[in-house]
Amino acid sequence: MANSKSRLHLLEPSRRARRLFWHMLSIGSVTLDEPDTHLGMDKPGAHLFWVQSGEGTLHVPDKVFELRPGPRCWLVDMRKPRTYAPRPGKRLVNTGFRFRGPELEAWCEELGDSPEFVLSPGDFEALRKAFRQMLVLARRRAEDFEWRIHVLITQALGRLFKARHLLSAPPVDMPKPLARAIALVMADPARDWRVPELADAAGSSRSGLQRLFREFQKESIHEFLQRTRLDQARQLLCDERRSIKEVSAKLNFSSEFYFSRFFRKRTGMSPRQFRESIQD
Repeated sequence: MANSKSRLHLLEPSRRARRLFWHMLSIGSVTLDEPDTHLGMDKPGAHLFWVQSGEGTLHVPDKVFELRPGPRCWLVDMRKPRTYAPRPGKRLVNTGFRFRGPELEAWCEELGDSPEFVLSPGDFEALRKAFRQMLVLARRRAEDFEWRIHVLITQALGRLFKARHLLSAPPVDMPKPLARAIALVMADPARDWRVPELADAAGSSRSGLQRLFREFQKESIHEFLQRTRLDQARQLLCDERRSIKEVSAKLNFSSEFYFSRFFRKRTGMSPRQFRESIQD
């Protein structure tokens, strides 16, 4: 038999959902009797799935993962090449959903390079329950279904954070200059902050603030500022009403050219390519 996507439901998100929410692009099950290969950048978003039945492999750049039933799932970045392959002569059924959101790239960066997540039995059952709820919402499409799907996807991603122990860090008493600097940047993330002015506003010397960032944030001030500005850029680009020139001006770049160079250097694609990648 050929591969079947007859049990896959496709959704067209509203403009508001694309701009503000985690939004569902497809949900359901895919039956594979032969390998399903994608070259990357062919679809927007990420694919969160688990194995309903059968066995196979997931091929991503430089890595191969065994696919089999059990309390584990895989989060695949759709920008990258990938192949879902059943065992020879066997059938593989994957269940899950494809989604996007303004901060997807930042979430993927925090979750790390490996797409495989081993969950506790309780978290795995909670993930499958969320899937069933989202499937009903996708079919019925009540007035508030996009918001409710947004909440359920957030909870599902929380399970992945828990699996990576990213929610269990002990509280740290952050030095006041560092806390003040971070608060200033978060209050105006689009601003083109300069390290000396930030250190002065935080009540610290440049070298002193740099030391605090490396000790507590595990990154330099410059890295923090660039990462924050990039997150803001990706979020603004998700708003289709803004032109790239307007996004550039909002982020206080001197020109669209310099904004594009900044964005390409850190993501490997131009702002226009990024915007195209988040569309169906």
